[in-house]
Amino acid sequence: MPTFRVYYKGYYHEHSEWNHTDVEARDELSALRKFFRERRAELREADLLHGAQLPSLASLDPRSEYRWWEGDWLEVYRGIEKVDVAPCPVCEGEGELPRAVANEFGQRILSAR
Repeated sequence: MPTFRVYYKGYYHEHSEWNHTDVEARDELSALRKFFRERRAELREADLLHGAQLPSLASLDPRSEYRWWEGDWLEVYRGIEKVDVAPCPVCEGEGELPRAVANEFGQRILSAR
């Protein structure tokens, strides 16, 4: 099943940081629905009471901007893309590579042992 990377940016006072979550789904819209379904399930009741504005799962648009609160952090959806990556076998998952390259390195490492 394809993997999609959902990008969002968190803001806390003067700080901000980029985040992403990888989601396996059959297509982009299904991945986005799964991402927001998981966000909704993880939010505490206090987050929902303080104005979380998660989109309706039925009306998602990958090109729109969505905002929600996670604790004190304002999170803003920034985009989604299909990715084909795997953990790096050389650095034991510290980084990632295109899946074909990671598989080739993994095979070389196994055959060298």
